[in-house]
Amino acid sequence: MSTPVVDAHVHLWEVSRRDWYPGLEDFATSVGTDLYRDFLIDDYRSAAGDFDVKKFVHVSAVTKPGSYLDETEWIDAYAGERDLDLVIIGSVDPTLAAGKLMTDLERQAASTRFRGVRVLYGLQPGSEAAKTVLSWLQAHNFIFEVSSQSDTAADWIEILRRYPELDVVVEHTGWPVGTDPFSRSTWEAAVSAYATETNALCKISGLGMTTRDLSAAVLRPWIEKAIDVFGWDRVAFGSNIPIEHMAGDYAQLQESLETIIGGAAEHEQVRFYSANAERVYKF
Repeated sequence: MSTPVVDAHVHLWEVSRRDWYPGLEDFATSVGTDLYRDFLIDDYRSAAGDFDVKKFVHVSAVTKPGSYLDETEWIDAYAGERDLDLVIIGSVDPTLAAGKLMTDLERQAASTRFRGVRVLYGLQPGSEAAKTVLSWLQAHNFIFEVSSQSDTAADWIEILRRYPELDVVVEHTGWPVGTDPFSRSTWEAAVSAYATETNALCKISGLGMTTRDLSAAVLRPWIEKAIDVFGWDRVAFGSNIPIEHMAGDYAQLQESLETIIGGAAEHEQVRFYSANAERVYKF
């Protein structure tokens, strides 16, 4: 695949110098990887090998309350120092009052790289915090990345209908919770609903967290279903590196993607690997 790539889901971090990642060491131990170490752009490039990644969407990975503000400032400066074509998906603390939520959003938006937020934990669809965040993002033409599993998809779809001009991205291929038949069927229903009832982009990312296997045979049914329901204009590649290392290495992911979609038309692969992300994330 010769098309330059936009990686729409990357995490860079500095655990040796920052206290923003409580719980990451325990998580790394629980999944049996060396995730609890610095992972910066040289580490990314080493993992990616000859995969021609030119542009990056850095997604907030901090869990210390409020540290997303410092993280945004850090990654903005880091990307500038290294001349990276990189944009930022930040976060917010859903326990904050509406005024403080908007202040935190405005502070992150001071960076020209800022493109929106995802909230990994605690943001409930229909809550006052969700209404504040979604309203602010829509009014300012930013993105909401929804971290939604099958059991909350219907609730998120219902509230997203109230924000028809909001740019929405469904993270991690709709984030299936298991590979058993029931989990698979509920995931299929959820991603189909997102595809038909919203205009969201679906990031084909994060499947290794569920499958613990990056082989083409294992990933194929999930990837093909997502592409089938969303179409080539509404899917984008995301590596989820380094988290995806819990399932294998970057080379395995690349090889599996080539096996699964390498036979698609060139213009479809261009949409998947770069054009859709460039459009939605406004590179």
